[in-house]
Amino acid sequence: MTAPPLPNPPAGGGAPLRLRSASAALWSILRVAGGSVTSFVLFLVLARLLGPTEFGVFALAGVVVEIGRIVAGAGVGDAVTRQPTLTEAFASTSVWFALLVSLVAGGLLAAVAPFYAAAVHAPAVAPIIQALAATLPITALGVVPAARLSRDFGHRTLAWQALLTGVVAGVVAVASALAGFGVWSLVVQSVVGGVMSTALAWRACRWRPQWRFERSLVRELSHFNLSMTMSQLLWMLLGRVQDVFIGRAYGAAEVGRYRVAWRLIELVGQTVLAPIGSVALVTLSRLDEDRAALSRAYNRFVGVAALGVFPLLAGFAVLAEDVVVLLFGAEWAGAGAVARVLALMALPFVMNFFSGPALAAVNRPGLILSIAALQFGLTLGLTLIALPYGLIAVAAAYVLRSYLTLAYPQILLSRHAGVDLRGTIGAVIPPLVCAVGMAVAVWAARPIVGGIEAAALRLALLVALGGALYGLLLLLLARRQLVQLWAVAGELLGRRTAATR
Repeated sequence: MTAPPLPNPPAGGGAPLRLRSASAALWSILRVAGGSVTSFVLFLVLARLLGPTEFGVFALAGVVVEIGRIVAGAGVGDAVTRQPTLTEAFASTSVWFALLVSLVAGGLLAAVAPFYAAAVHAPAVAPIIQALAATLPITALGVVPAARLSRDFGHRTLAWQALLTGVVAGVVAVASALAGFGVWSLVVQSVVGGVMSTALAWRACRWRPQWRFERSLVRELSHFNLSMTMSQLLWMLLGRVQDVFIGRAYGAAEVGRYRVAWRLIELVGQTVLAPIGSVALVTLSRLDEDRAALSRAYNRFVGVAALGVFPLLAGFAVLAEDVVVLLFGAEWAGAGAVARVLALMALPFVMNFFSGPALAAVNRPGLILSIAALQFGLTLGLTLIALPYGLIAVAAAYVLRSYLTLAYPQILLSRHAGVDLRGTIGAVIPPLVCAVGMAVAVWAARPIVGGIEAAALRLALLVALGGALYGLLLLLLARRQLVQLWAVAGELLGRRTAATR
């Protein structure tokens, strides 16, 4: 007998999927933007209180811990999110499956920590890994309730949870740093954030799992989740495997500088791409049977992301070194040059970001794995070639890999998800042209404002110039996309206004 679906209906009642997606995207943007701003401010404070070596040690530990965290989650969140009808049996089994896998993963991490620390020539890494490994079961328990909130478009609740968690964990970390805890301040931040995130997810979900563990559903979870977990591991390692090689070759301090450069690039992803991506999987999964609608939705997601990501990364590429020194201090100066190089991958950054959700929506986890494997293999090879030439060369190797593998995911999307590639290209070209034009103008304007002694004022003027010019270029070259965005926003706001009367 088939288990009945869980009782809670999707948020938004009978609202059209497009409007519910837009509403969820808005709340996701608020959640991630608010959390990113808060965490970044706290990150700045911690960077000045600690330094490159402490951040490097934590980053080296984080490579292994993140592997454990992905394995502990076992792809359960994606499996719950994409279920057309979520049953009690599937949800309950998913909770206990994730907990079981997390206990095994935590134990393995604790055991391998000393050997990994010796391999990267950083003994201080081992106790940090072991401490964080103990929290994996706690964070794994939060996967299913968070996924249920996401699949039911409960992004407003998730927004407040993320903001509260980020503030509390960050404040505790700053207090720990002031008290002289050093790198363990970052460990405290991670532990507090994980515990609070899980606790708040269960509080908001208002659902409790039954004591059910059905083997047939475990096999179903394992079949889907093995590919998804491997893919997530490879995606994570794409950006983190270089840390290991840098640590062995140049030491923890250089890892810290490289990681800060990546942190600045990831800030763009967290602010713009992450909220849209969290909605994309849910929306595209509901359109699996209508490939034409899926293609339109996919290209709409890509176009919206391009409008936000391209100007941020293009402008940052021009101003990166000045921004890093102003915000972090002179000891972090090397991170600015690395960030400038990494910002050059804006085009593949956007175009490849939604390939995973789209292929997952049409139940093609094996193809996601093939993309991740190709990109990871090339990243590893190019990094080994570039490593003797310094951090800039390592960053350039990553950017080169992103362009070399740009076409493959797009071909798979066209063949297996029916995505119109011409529509994808049409969605990204206008914002790209506008962003490049803006960046060239800002670069040309740098000598004009160079006589201003106050660095903050110089940057503020250049940012204002770039923002105004980008807006003007969008009106001239990307008006159709702006009109579409405005129409969706107006329809959404109109529906909300009517609902409150």
